[in-house]
Amino acid sequence: MSNEKHRPASTVVDLEHARARLGSTSSKTTPESLAIELNAIRELLDQGLSSEARQRLSVLLSAARSHGALLAQARCALSIALEMQGQFRESLDAVSMYEDAEMRAKLDSELSAKLQIQIALAYNYNRDHPKAIALLKSTQREAPEGSAIAGAAYTALARVYRTINEYPIARDYSHRALKCYRQTGEWRGLAETYFGLGIADIQEGKYEAAIDNFGQAIKLVGDHPASYLLGRTYSNMAGAYWFLKRPHDGVRSLEKAIGYYERTDHKTSAAEAYNNLGLNLVLLGHWDRAQDALERALSIVTEIDDGGTTMPMILDSLGELLTLRGELEEARSILERAAALARKKGNNWYRCQTHRTLGRCYVAMKRRDEALAQAKSAITLADLIGDRQAICESRLLLVEASLMAGQLDEANEHLQKVATLITDSETDLLLAGEAQRLHGLLEMASGHAGLAAQHFGRSVSIFDLLGDRYRGARAHYELGRAYALAKPDRAAEHFARAANTFRELGARLDLAQTEEASAALDGSTAEQSRQSETVAQLLTLRLAEAVASRELLLHELAAVIRQETNCDSVVIFEPQADAKQRVVIAHGLDQHQSSALATRFAAVQSSAQLESFGRKLDAAIITLKSSNAPHATLIISPRTAAQLSGGLSLDPLLRIVELGMDVCALRERNRSSQGRDEETDLAGSGLMPGFIHSSAAMTRLVEEVHKIRSSDVTVLVTGESGTGKELVARAIHALSSRREKVFVPFNCTAVPKELSEGYLFGYRRGAFTGAVKDSDGVIRAAAGGTLFLDEIGDLPIDVQPKLLRFLQEGEIQPLGEQRPSKVDVRIIAATNTDLEEMVAQGRFREDLYYRLNVIRLRVPPLRERRSEIPTIVNYYANHYSAKFGRREIKIAPQAIDLLMVADWPGNVRQLCNEVQRVIARAEDGSIITPEQLSPELRQMRAPVTPAGTVTSIGGAGQSVTVPLQNVTLAEALAEVERRMIAEALSKHKGNISRAARELGLTRRGLYLKLDRLEMTASA
Repeated sequence: MSNEKHRPASTVVDLEHARARLGSTSSKTTPESLAIELNAIRELLDQGLSSEARQRLSVLLSAARSHGALLAQARCALSIALEMQGQFRESLDAVSMYEDAEMRAKLDSELSAKLQIQIALAYNYNRDHPKAIALLKSTQREAPEGSAIAGAAYTALARVYRTINEYPIARDYSHRALKCYRQTGEWRGLAETYFGLGIADIQEGKYEAAIDNFGQAIKLVGDHPASYLLGRTYSNMAGAYWFLKRPHDGVRSLEKAIGYYERTDHKTSAAEAYNNLGLNLVLLGHWDRAQDALERALSIVTEIDDGGTTMPMILDSLGELLTLRGELEEARSILERAAALARKKGNNWYRCQTHRTLGRCYVAMKRRDEALAQAKSAITLADLIGDRQAICESRLLLVEASLMAGQLDEANEHLQKVATLITDSETDLLLAGEAQRLHGLLEMASGHAGLAAQHFGRSVSIFDLLGDRYRGARAHYELGRAYALAKPDRAAEHFARAANTFRELGARLDLAQTEEASAALDGSTAEQSRQSETVAQLLTLRLAEAVASRELLLHELAAVIRQETNCDSVVIFEPQADAKQRVVIAHGLDQHQSSALATRFAAVQSSAQLESFGRKLDAAIITLKSSNAPHATLIISPRTAAQLSGGLSLDPLLRIVELGMDVCALRERNRSSQGRDEETDLAGSGLMPGFIHSSAAMTRLVEEVHKIRSSDVTVLVTGESGTGKELVARAIHALSSRREKVFVPFNCTAVPKELSEGYLFGYRRGAFTGAVKDSDGVIRAAAGGTLFLDEIGDLPIDVQPKLLRFLQEGEIQPLGEQRPSKVDVRIIAATNTDLEEMVAQGRFREDLYYRLNVIRLRVPPLRERRSEIPTIVNYYANHYSAKFGRREIKIAPQAIDLLMVADWPGNVRQLCNEVQRVIARAEDGSIITPEQLSPELRQMRAPVTPAGTVTSIGGAGQSVTVPLQNVTLAEALAEVERRMIAEALSKHKGNISRAARELGLTRRGLYLKLDRLEMTASA
């Protein structure tokens, strides 16, 4: 850190200083010295010192003009530096010239691949994801399998797929990258890959796995100077801890992240980490430290004049803290500034967030009209961005504002809407706790204090479990208010707990409110006695709804017993692996007392000792048994208090809890085994009737289909005619979230070319001659569902721009319509033609090709999966036997042998037709023999002529000879292309332009053919 004080504060390069530095070292400028400087710059990038790296690169770029390879490496490093600084357009410009294969022709293959990877990543950050994927897949195919370059390509593919939220695919590429990096031992690649796996884990809710992967990344970095990567890793690890409700661990991770970020040029990242640290400290109740962290974050972004969304985010956090502390006017001023900045930046998510926080400030100020207005604005924005969490939080704010305004019906309506959005997962516990508190306020406003107490009791359990001290204290205050009317003897305890916490936190307005309610308690009387049966029903429902986690369920049980019995204390233990007992929750005992009790209980070995233990404590000891999870032990003291008010037994409630423990255990077991189940079950499960797979080729296809089942990404299905492309498309639809909607197939060759536009996009009556009535078109017919465009290569060239616009913007303009209209349709396209060749010939638009080719699935021909032929034959034999009313028909092994060795140019369709024909002609109880097969099929494998050759004219009178025996026409043509291209490239020493000219292709056309044939320019 000592050398940082000498670094210029500005990131602008001093050209005079650079020229002087270059001039002073010009006599020493050699390729070796430039390479040393380049390595030093890479270390600066690892350390996150991108500004200094850019300054030194400006000098290096001038010195390396005559050294092509070093110049290319320097430009690649510059692109990375610009990417780190968020200058994505400039990052692409730095390396875009190397997209031209001629520019890479003189570079070695490894450097060429590195440049293509960086170009692809630059396209990714400029939101051209299809092109990024296409470039990376091309690079990966050319890279030696298991090499570091292959690992880098896989890592980059994983990053791109994470960008478009395709986490299963990203995970698959990350694991492939690990296999490569393990062979090369490259720490940087391994660490980056584990970091990427951690990011995918967080997005998929696998928070424990995320922490393990982040931890592995940190270990791999070791003592290497990689401050930027370590900062990102610790910062994201804190996010995983947040979701696991482990704020103490989150604070430690964020403090480490800040330490690393402050060594880098990435001060905005440091400010964001300070902001997140403040949020964690607010949750833990360390408000003074939280305010220090937030003010530090604010000073950083003010110093660097951050023009992004960081400033409104920090102001929002600070305003929320000041609201909790009761400094309402200052909070309002800060939050109004945050809202204005968010509006100016046009970020709807932050606008929604600041409206919510400002609304909560107005609630605290008891300005109901302003609170209602902010809540409604927040809901409008939440609906616009479609964020479920934001929608729930905004509606909860509207509920509280409506209650302030006395609009009970409206409040109840909004609460019911929120209830349909909140899930029973642990990630929604905060929302569930707030919803329960507002349910209680609604019941209090309706005069039902007893019902309100049940809701407030649930919110107490949830917030105590989450460790949210402020919300927990507020829930205790509300529970005390309810008990003041329904059960006054219990109210004082909850007021006291709330007051103590508010006093420690410094929440002065809440403290004054609680002390006032406590002082008024003496003169209050119970509102009314409640029916014992009604109470039991409410408690049963309360426990049944607490199955989000085992921990919450046991917390709720303890809270119910504490609130609804006359016990002095209630404790729940559960066993640990080391024969000790863990205190899950304790009421009526402090931490030291409950821990001592757990130690004494762990020493109990026999039933006699257990009975003695219970007598000494005057306690009821109840074992909560679960068939799928560890038991738990409930201790209630005194023993006589182990019953509900009115003498009702606890047994029904305990049975509910035991069932809930089973539910939680089974859910967790399913969640942990889901990944293994997916891996082991895919190979043996059929996607749809008739979709049979057992070969490696088809299993890979099925795995790819399963990976994209949760997304709406565009898919291009390729394969020969008859392989089952439409069946694959139907399978994708059947597994997707659109499976309840319509699947519309459209064959682009089934209608005249001049009518294709009308059939696809629709038309108005009179739009052209013969348009006698309106037509919606197949795209609108598929609204909400999936449109399958078969034979997409035959789509007329003049219709392709309209399809491209639909794929980009999601809108169409039917013939005769004045305005475009939005349509929500997923597109799956299929072709048996060579789209790359069509692009090269100008018969298919290149931009449409990239838009369709986001995810490409190849359906292998039947000859590549011969092992499946017997299974397919048996399936269709049974199918057509049932259809034609045939019984007990068998196919002789000799007939199966012939079917196995046939070439099947028509693929599965031809095989299906063959089985259909023989079953239709067969009699009940007959055996299908080879003689009953089609004559052409019986002769298919017989050599009718000697093996011949195909000869085409090559350069200098040479010929390209391809054997014709046992090959299809497509294979023969592909081999001819491969050999002609290889000869042309060899003749012109890898020069793409000259080889393309000789072959009669454009440079782009030759590049696409190299990609399709999996060749390199050095072939």
